[in-house]
Amino acid sequence: MPSLAGEKIDFRKSNNFMRSWSPQTGEICREDIALSTSRAPPPVRGRPAAAPAARKSVEVPARRTAKQDPYVNTVRGAIHAAEAVSNAVGSVRHWLNSPPAPPPPPKEKPKPVQTVPPFDIQDIPGAMRKIGAPVGADLMDKWFAGALNYPPTPADEQNGINQNGVPYPPGMFDTTSVKIDWVLKFARARKGLAHLMSQLETPRARDAMAKKLRPYRNRLDIRPWLECKSDIVRFHKDFQFQQSPVEGTLSQKLTQFITQSLFNEGLPDDLTCALGSFNLYAAVSQAWFDHKNKSAVVTHISVYVKDNFTFTDEAGHASQYLGHWSRSHVAIVPAHQTAAMVNIGWLDYPVAQGDVHAKDAVLYPVKNSDFRAWQRKHNQGGDFIIYTDMATLKLDTPITVAL
Repeated sequence: MPSLAGEKIDFRKSNNFMRSWSPQTGEICREDIALSTSRAPPPVRGRPAAAPAARKSVEVPARRTAKQDPYVNTVRGAIHAAEAVSNAVGSVRHWLNSPPAPPPPPKEKPKPVQTVPPFDIQDIPGAMRKIGAPVGADLMDKWFAGALNYPPTPADEQNGINQNGVPYPPGMFDTTSVKIDWVLKFARARKGLAHLMSQLETPRARDAMAKKLRPYRNRLDIRPWLECKSDIVRFHKDFQFQQSPVEGTLSQKLTQFITQSLFNEGLPDDLTCALGSFNLYAAVSQAWFDHKNKSAVVTHISVYVKDNFTFTDEAGHASQYLGHWSRSHVAIVPAHQTAAMVNIGWLDYPVAQGDVHAKDAVLYPVKNSDFRAWQRKHNQGGDFIIYTDMATLKLDTPITVAL
């Protein structure tokens, strides 16, 4: 296939000040300009830094001195003085008899070598901060600093199974970075919450609620968070009964951060960058048991987000396109997205505006597979599961379910 370098291409580039997209035209870069993955990774979080090696003390042996004999020292001094005079005289004679040295040739100024400023995949969080997504940037920094951890398939991602065929280790659960109050500041999250609340009494939700509470039916009441000893993973597994999606499926992640903006004038916000598409979950927070009527009465529920920060692709599909990035901007190349939809990878080229040697002139395509390649290269980078804290809500009308 002939090279596409130099061909014109249209794209949309972030206008960070105006928080909007700007239509642009650039050129496809030559093949030797590519995203870098060579920068050394950050220290692995949670792993103590190696202590510097202690310097070995080297004992310097005492200098041997000649026996202090005044006569011997005097003789040696006279010999050294005579040798110095002889050498000086010889040097002067040699200088007088030597022809003058030729003048040095004029120095040529070295020609400056022009290079393309490198863009490393670890520069993406910095660009995220510049476009107004600090929470998403912090989460990506955490991913780079994580121990190696990833699910080989989407099914493994859903079940929290990593490359070793075992559940994610405890360090791969983040329960502090994202707060439910912050999530609910965004209108679409509040809309998702309203939808979730409207689904609490559907037959499916009631059946799930009864199944979760049935093992405890001989008690007077139950407070699941205390029952689970504040373990959010167990709490989610044992007492979650309903969910509501916000912006699609869990697998989209940063693709949603980019593609949402094709249909909106403004840049995507930090919620999309941090969580992409995600689910709101409802779990039983407090209930009491009516033994006479063999039922449970749910009086409180807890609402929270669980989400996977991952870069998993589906087998047989092109790797998800996450946009074209520079140190200060992100861009969308529609032709690239179209090619990815039909599993064509021939548009995996950077695009440039003006001189490629200028700062931020080149925008580099980034895909899920680039993060996986970075993991293989550095044996580091950890997919993790995000849990927000919980918003506990008292129901206006308690929900009664048969046990």
